[in-house]
Amino acid sequence: MSLRAKAAIVGFGEVPTRRTYPGRSTNSLLAESIRMAIADAGLVKGQVDGLITRGTDVSEVDLAEYMGLPVEFCMGITQHGASGAHAVAMAASAVASGLANTIVCVFGGTRDPDLGGLAPGAYHSAPAATKTSEWETPFGMAPGACTGYGLMMRRHMYEFGTTAEQFAQMAVNQRFNALKNPNAAFAGQAITVQDVLNSRFVNDPLHLYECVMPCAGAAACIVTSAERAGSLPNPPIYILGAAASASDHDLIWQADRITTTSVALSARRAYEMAGYGPKDIEFAEFYD
Repeated sequence: MSLRAKAAIVGFGEVPTRRTYPGRSTNSLLAESIRMAIADAGLVKGQVDGLITRGTDVSEVDLAEYMGLPVEFCMGITQHGASGAHAVAMAASAVASGLANTIVCVFGGTRDPDLGGLAPGAYHSAPAATKTSEWETPFGMAPGACTGYGLMMRRHMYEFGTTAEQFAQMAVNQRFNALKNPNAAFAGQAITVQDVLNSRFVNDPLHLYECVMPCAGAAACIVTSAERAGSLPNPPIYILGAAASASDHDLIWQADRITTTSVALSARRAYEMAGYGPKDIEFAEFYD
């Protein structure tokens, strides 16, 4: 089934991204962004009948009860860094198939350890009896922050001749794109390629300024049918193409090539559904 232009994003809400939100629970941050998104879409709470959020430490049923949302469809998404984009694709699918009329997708979290968040320097450990806990942690590649990404970066340099300066430019560009966004963690704080290269190594060849900073906040968007979108105040953002792809391995050292991920397949399928190609794209955001 093609999703092309059958659903649209019609509202958005964002709690500013900060290092931490002392005294705020994850549900309170998610709820605030949901309220903003519903208002931005020109809707009221009773008109939202679907909810999608992350399915790890946030219960979609619990959040719906917390918000008083009369949902008929709810779903938890656990796709790691792809969860946000995947949630919008699943919302479009649910709307197109008639499972719901209007869905809110919301992600975020607190870093207050007293309210269920992670303290600075802490991380979610792998659950018991998984490949990670049984094999990767005790016997796999060297432990440490961003080890897998350091390996991929070094291999990419070897295979394609990519330079440290080229990688650093990516971090510079991302900071530049957020300079005038008051909700961004580093709003107004530009950096240079040399700044990136001068920052300490986290996992050679990966520098500190090339790594994602653990932070707190929340963001939500409203997805509804193309027909309903036309009657709402904001210009609809029609969803033209979407796709998902899972690899045949879970841990990086099991991959045949660590410089190619599942996005190579999913992007091609999304382009085909949309009827466009890479040369047609004027704005792109990447998260791998």
